[in-house]
Amino acid sequence: MRLYLTSAPILFLLFASTQALAQDKEGFTLVKKDGTVSIYERWITFPASDPPVKAREVKGEFYFNNTIFAGLHLLRDEKKIKAWQDHVSEFKVYPQGQDTTVWLEYSYHDIPWPVSDQDHFLEYKVVQTIPLRKLFITFESRVNETLAPVRDGVTRMKLSGSWTLEQIGPKQVKVTYRILSMPIGIPKFLTDPIIRSNIMTTIEEYVALLEPGAK
Repeated sequence: MRLYLTSAPILFLLFASTQALAQDKEGFTLVKKDGTVSIYERWITFPASDPPVKAREVKGEFYFNNTIFAGLHLLRDEKKIKAWQDHVSEFKVYPQGQDTTVWLEYSYHDIPWPVSDQDHFLEYKVVQTIPLRKLFITFESRVNETLAPVRDGVTRMKLSGSWTLEQIGPKQVKVTYRILSMPIGIPKFLTDPIIRSNIMTTIEEYVALLEPGAK
């Protein structure tokens, strides 16, 4: 009994220390890693949710060998979207006149069971540019019944997030991708492997299209 009482606080402290080390300064925990691609998660209150709803925010950190402008161009390229987002069956970009720093995007996703098919309608903005060095791009869900009416049997995702593209070498870019999604009522143990696998595959295919020699 004495051994148990003495050891328990030590074991608790060791466990707490391990948990603290596993999180970064923003509270993200590493959940998946493959080569230079790292996937992190944290749970925070979804902005403006009433009542407050805890939502998953995913952060991906990775690198590609090209320029920040090539990375930006690929995000808007309708012809190549299905090459790096396998589950997307419909994708449309709506430019906003002469302003190339803002665009709208509709996307329809074929999602495996147990999650229903989903779609989203987003507004993208290039909100920060350091010439030849950094791009910061935000995206957030918008409502537009003309361009993207709600479809029967399809879950409309409520999302927000960002892409940070940093030129860290003549032909090397570091990317930090973040996405926050409103929960859709499916247990975590079912959605966790699907979400993490999809994010990892999407990032790897995005990078492959940006590498030298890619078509």
